[in-house]
Amino acid sequence: MTKAPTAGLWPGQTDETELGITYEDNSDYLEGKQISPEVAGKLEGYYRRSAHKRNVIPGI
Repeated sequence: MTKAPTAGLWPGQTDETELGITYEDNSDYLEGKQISPEVAGKLEGYYRRSAHKRNVIPGI
């Protein structure tokens, strides 16, 4: 419960360090609270770059 979340790809890696965003900032953004413009920009950039993953795969 107190261990930092990690993908476990290498020793010392944490999700927050890898993304450059804290879980608290992420939650605040999703709840519509004020966060720094830099963090909001990062989150929106991640969302835009992963848009293709939310599209339906074209069928035959």
